[in-house]
Amino acid sequence: MDNMMLALSLLLAGFIIVFVVLILLIIIITVYGKIIQAAQRSSKNRKEKKNMVKTVKAPEPVKAEPAAEVKNTMPDDENGEIPGEIIAVIAAAVDAVYGSKPHRVRAVKRSGKGRSAWGNAGVISNTSPF
Repeated sequence: MDNMMLALSLLLAGFIIVFVVLILLIIIITVYGKIIQAAQRSSKNRKEKKNMVKTVKAPEPVKAEPAAEVKNTMPDDENGEIPGEIIAVIAAAVDAVYGSKPHRVRAVKRSGKGRSAWGNAGVISNTSPF
């Protein structure tokens, strides 16, 4: 009988301790949540006040005419070669990149035909925004 009373008292004490700790955890989490919400509200209010000062009425948009159609982005000579103007622009770009370092443009060639449809689909799927 003594062992039974000891077991019941330990069981009751265990239940009481567990529930008291759970209630304390609920209180601590609730208070912490309210502190975080207050901090976020004050941060949001500061941002709104900062944005209110910088708010300026935007001018009315101007209607633009549609752009002319571009038929050929890369002009070709009669022989299918790259024109001299394009080569000069590429050489100027290389000169701007390398500056005072010694450099030489040896050849300008067109890139290959490009990727296949499967390759383009892979690039699009891997670089598209989420």
